[in-house]
Amino acid sequence: MDKDTGIILEGGAMRSIFTAGVMDFFLDKNIVMPNVLAVSAGAYAGMNYVSGQKGRIITSVVEPMAHEKMLGPGVFMKTGEFFNMDALFDRIPKVDSPFDFEAFKASGKRFITSAINCLTGELHYYDKFDSLDEFLHVIRVANSLPLLAKMGYIDDIPMMDGGMADAIPIRRAIEEGWKKIVVVFTREASYRKSAHGDIYNSKVVKRMYKKFPGLLKAIDKRPATYNSSIEMLNEMEKRGEAFVIRPTKVKLTNNESNPEVLKEYYREGYADAEARYDELMEYLNR
Repeated sequence: MDKDTGIILEGGAMRSIFTAGVMDFFLDKNIVMPNVLAVSAGAYAGMNYVSGQKGRIITSVVEPMAHEKMLGPGVFMKTGEFFNMDALFDRIPKVDSPFDFEAFKASGKRFITSAINCLTGELHYYDKFDSLDEFLHVIRVANSLPLLAKMGYIDDIPMMDGGMADAIPIRRAIEEGWKKIVVVFTREASYRKSAHGDIYNSKVVKRMYKKFPGLLKAIDKRPATYNSSIEMLNEMEKRGEAFVIRPTKVKLTNNESNPEVLKEYYREGYADAEARYDELMEYLNR
């Protein structure tokens, strides 16, 4: 595959199980994406694709949810975070279901994720990782959402989930010179963000993060940034300049915790990618 080909993986907490299904289909068909730009929870699906660990999202996250709380108010009361971040980004990838960091490094693929500087609002992209500990720390920060997680720090800079600034970094891919762009969404085609009813568009958030003006500015712009990226991609898709995979059947909340529902969403991701296989190959090979 041409080095100027890449895939963008949208986040969405547990909705990224759909993305994991898509990426496992890619592994089965040996579809090689030289660049993997994974936002927020999309990183958990993307990292397993790069390391070649098909099905790891099921064994490492979904199946353990049958006997261990991975998210919810109880986890928040115990840890101060809505998701069990210590389990997801420390114990599980190191002990319970080891992430193959050596295979990840040797894959030849470039894995990229993002985090926002909460002071300045600058978006930082990370694509070089010297150790498993460094990698898991960056991924954890890149998944740290306001209200739901503790503030993360990289090089002593307060940082959080890069999706707060740009959840669908299509412009970044274009700036890098990608010629073939595949995008995996975790929401249906009609979805648009609205400031009304947004958990982050509140006085509580503004008070909690008043020392982090860059984050607050990104939150204010978040709906407009997201929606403009959708419209841009829709036009690119019509012109044959991008290939988009979206859920076609099951709708999932980002805090779903039922393992069977999550497995169904994973299977939908696999099936939706399989249904588009011929179209995808035509796009990538022309």
